[in-house]
Amino acid sequence: MAEGFDIEHLAKLARLQLTPEEKVLYAQQLNSVLGHFRALAEADLPAQVDDALVVSEAALRADNPGPTLGAEAVTRVAPASRDGQISVPRVVDDEA
Repeated sequence: MAEGFDIEHLAKLARLQLTPEEKVLYAQQLNSVLGHFRALAEADLPAQVDDALVVSEAALRADNPGPTLGAEAVTRVAPASRDGQISVPRVVDDEA
């Protein structure tokens, strides 16, 4: 089914209950992804890359401050705000 890994063990670790069809599909997809990593590992790449040469100086721009909206304008267009700050819905339960 899959090379070098146990799809059932991986599903158990991920707490997934997979159908037999999903196991075959996911094993094929994972083999494809791992194949890309194998190709990268076998690629003839330089041992070290000079980070300074990755981006040319011409690609950089000066970091000059520009006009801003201001807190009042931002909170005015926000869906909800309180005490000058944007309010957002809670996304994490306290019971973790």
